[in-house]
Amino acid sequence: MIRALILVLVEHVVIAHMHAAQVLDTRSNLKSDSIVALNSASQSTLNFRPLLAAMFEPRVGFQYQLGPRRIRLDIGYSADVWGIGEFEREQGEFSSRSENVTIGVDAFTYTRLRSETNLKFPVETVDYLFGINSTARRTYTGGRSLSVRVRLSHISAHLADGYADSNGILLQRPFVYSREFFDAIVAHEWTTPKIRIYGGGTVLLQVKQLPLPVGRIIPQVGVEWCSDRSETVFAAYDLRIIRIDSTTQPVHSLQVGITMLHHHHVKLVLTGNYYAGYSMHGMFFNQRDEYTALGMQVLF
Repeated sequence: MIRALILVLVEHVVIAHMHAAQVLDTRSNLKSDSIVALNSASQSTLNFRPLLAAMFEPRVGFQYQLGPRRIRLDIGYSADVWGIGEFEREQGEFSSRSENVTIGVDAFTYTRLRSETNLKFPVETVDYLFGINSTARRTYTGGRSLSVRVRLSHISAHLADGYADSNGILLQRPFVYSREFFDAIVAHEWTTPKIRIYGGGTVLLQVKQLPLPVGRIIPQVGVEWCSDRSETVFAAYDLRIIRIDSTTQPVHSLQVGITMLHHHHVKLVLTGNYYAGYSMHGMFFNQRDEYTALGMQVLF
């Protein structure tokens, strides 16, 4: 039921965006304080800047895990498709207005591949996520801003044929991993120095029967630092607390990076990552991962 509701809401938001975009194209010079459509992410920033070190965020890129010789491939996109607030079309970004509210859509995949010789990368598992989000941002004098994001999402995970032996038999028994969840993050950001701290969490609304019971509430906090306004060098840390069966463990995610290209608010970055805690992949939800990785990402 929740999954169907999410799909219907995503469809209506996208249709509304397409209609509003057609109207906006005929009024390219219009500036209004009323509800307007937003441009694509290649021309505008998201109202809520994605968290750098958190797992389930919009990004496109990969991480090569140095220890287990695996690759994590992320293909994700979020778009603010409807908003309240003045919008500068010719500049492709929000105006200096002190408040902005948006509604958007999310669609992500997170894939784990195994690295083998002769450039072979068998796919072991894939996680699919889609949903809707709403964000709000308020700026204050002194280079300070407060933002919030809430999301209603569905995620499912599936084993792939790369996680099988030479006879084609899967190395573990597959099960249904499917859940709907609500998450909220509140972030406080300063421009001098460029630091953002945030906190919030996830509430699992519906979970299919799993081999082990899981906690329905997942707290989350984090901090980010960037060297300057263009975010040439950055560092970020994200912490989640997850309970599986009777064991509660922290999940640490650390990312440092340097921006190589920066065009229309889209960045190509080289990253170094450290991860320790329960696996982010649903098929291995009760297994612990710990690795250092090098990678490349496109950030929106």
